[in-house]
Amino acid sequence: MDFSEATQHWRDSGRTIDVGGMRVFVYERGAGPVLLLLHGFPTSGYDWRGIIDILSPQFRCVAFDFPGYGLSAKPAAWSYSLFQQADIAEGVAAAAGISAAHVVSHDVGTSVHTELLAREREERLGFRIERSTFLNGSMLQWIATITPFQKLLASNETLPQAIEMCANAGPAYIAGLKAVMKRPECLTAEDEQVMNDLIQFEDGNQRMPSLSLYMRERYLHRERWIGALKAAAHPVQIIWADGDPVANVELGRALHAEAPQARYTELTGLGHFLLMEDPAAVAERIRDFAG
Repeated sequence: MDFSEATQHWRDSGRTIDVGGMRVFVYERGAGPVLLLLHGFPTSGYDWRGIIDILSPQFRCVAFDFPGYGLSAKPAAWSYSLFQQADIAEGVAAAAGISAAHVVSHDVGTSVHTELLAREREERLGFRIERSTFLNGSMLQWIATITPFQKLLASNETLPQAIEMCANAGPAYIAGLKAVMKRPECLTAEDEQVMNDLIQFEDGNQRMPSLSLYMRERYLHRERWIGALKAAAHPVQIIWADGDPVANVELGRALHAEAPQARYTELTGLGHFLLMEDPAAVAERIRDFAG
């Protein structure tokens, strides 16, 4: 497809690597202690651009697109399980020579993050997690207030309707992202163009039904993933936007109750995409926590 100038610039600013036969786009800036950044659904590592701009003078910031997202490969014949996505995260760390990292995650990335914690607990993770920061994500899926679109994706009866909507995704995509923000003006016209290009790349909009299976996995693997969070031996912090209509503030507080050892902070007046809505506030707390 023909990319806009801004999207071409974003692509040229990163690199593509092979991870287990899968093409993965990586965007890296800075030097120093490693921040490994895990993005959410249905966006990409582009979400971290503001955080990286702020923190790259002090940290080596490594963001990447999970398969099915952004500029990474989007094969039709792949299940997009969170276990597979955790394999990709490990593969990116290995390819980048990362032996230790502070892992920061958002949205579906938080559940990939907890699978990494579970592997570390089993002493089979390929790198050491020094610290963990979790941003809004519906890790306790049963407490989340999922959107009407997510409800369509979650039910077998309405999945055909969701598939049709995904095939015809257009302006509704950006409108859907803005609907769960408190500061939708954070997205410039250029951002909107880039994000539209990234979702359309290699029919990524048509992969959303497959990607959405993570909601079911959160129920199935609750004990493994939340158990790993509770048992984490390294420092953990939870940064929660109180205006998120999906991963609502009650969910954030319930998550903190599950892991009371974690440092817990609520940010007022921000929505689901807090990392884009106020990157300075989020970056400040990551920097402070990293010590």
